[in-house]
Amino acid sequence: LPRSTRVPSGPRAASAGASLAAPAIAVEAVSESSVEEAAVFFVEAFWVSTNGGACSGGALRLSRKERRLLEAQMADDFRTRYGCSWRVGSQLRQGEGLLPSRLLLARGDAGEVIGCVGIEAALLDPIARRVLPARSAEARLQTELAALTLHPSEQARWERLSELYVTRQRGLRPLVSELLPACTAAALLTDLAVSPAWRRCGVARHLCGHGERLCSDWGLPGLALKVEEANGAARRLYGGLGYEEVFRRDDEMATRVARLPAVTRADTARTLLRNVPSSVLTLAKRAEERKNERE
Repeated sequence: LPRSTRVPSGPRAASAGASLAAPAIAVEAVSESSVEEAAVFFVEAFWVSTNGGACSGGALRLSRKERRLLEAQMADDFRTRYGCSWRVGSQLRQGEGLLPSRLLLARGDAGEVIGCVGIEAALLDPIARRVLPARSAEARLQTELAALTLHPSEQARWERLSELYVTRQRGLRPLVSELLPACTAAALLTDLAVSPAWRRCGVARHLCGHGERLCSDWGLPGLALKVEEANGAARRLYGGLGYEEVFRRDDEMATRVARLPAVTRADTARTLLRNVPSSVLTLAKRAEERKNERE
């Protein structure tokens, strides 16, 4: 992995409440050539700066080895969750990428990374009051499709739904409506992080706007996200963007970085991430219709 880069200096002239003009922010999709850069940034801007959105405790102080371990783990996680967006054709593994996902980077005027956000197709389950991210939603849909093959009378329906599933082009909504009518297909906004020097400059809003456009491009009716109830700053941001609470669970788990007593070469298979109990809200909003515009 490349060396960790310190958080960029940011727009010194901007006041705390100023908004950054959209043209000053360049947004690009992460690819294999930039996934490690994205991981290095995310570790610094999200885990080190905020400890995963924790509302107390301040910035983490990680050793060089701990930082390298966490960067490698995030790069692997990003490849697993978003790699289908840059792998095409024969490079795709069987069953991979049928639900779309994308990881975006925002860059400042000097080309430095100043923010990131992930978007993936997901399912909202109102009965369990949970959000199923892309991999879990994928497994559930495949289970429902496989069940149809057990009944000869469902062969024609299986062929029709399988074709709809594999084409991937705006096929998720009708597929979910027929196979899982109690659930709702949506785009899940995740992995939002902004460089501390660029916060309160409109970067988060700009990235969320790109997520909304992808949601519309994928033909999904709305977006959802998960946020800890105690994270007042994030809740204010999302509330200002039109997100409203749809689920609340007091038995959820949030992820934190927990330092290892000593990180050595033998620790490469270990993780610094730990789950802790937390009250988590699921927020959602409807996607705006986009006509005569494609990203």
